[in-house]
Amino acid sequence: MKRRDTLDLGTFRDEEAAYEFVERRIWPDGPVCPHCGSNRRIGRLNGASTRIHTYKCYDCRRPFTVKLGTIFQDSKVPMHKWLQLIMLSRALGPSLTSYKAAQILGVTAKTVTAMLSRLRVLEQKLRLRGRTR
Repeated sequence: MKRRDTLDLGTFRDEEAAYEFVERRIWPDGPVCPHCGSNRRIGRLNGASTRIHTYKCYDCRRPFTVKLGTIFQDSKVPMHKWLQLIMLSRALGPSLTSYKAAQILGVTAKTVTAMLSRLRVLEQKLRLRGRTR
């Protein structure tokens, strides 16, 4: 009987943990405004109707999140579902189907197909960028 390694998706069980993980990776020295590049006068917005982990740059006066400029931008899928899918695709590789991922993540196969498409485009861009250097 073969031992199957289990994939722990609990690391990204909620949005708070997912945002903190991505923020630590993208902004190791604290938030940086994607609009003006400043990291000096940035505050976190905590209003009742404010989206999770939204910041405001007081140099250019524009709000932003860590999603801006990434594959997560303009996606209605929660960040923790994205990170779980990335973990699944890395662990299972080409054997991961949209239907299998949809069952695991609790979203539709159509949603997973769109997410995987964005991931493939990103991987292709990264491969091309690596070849030119």
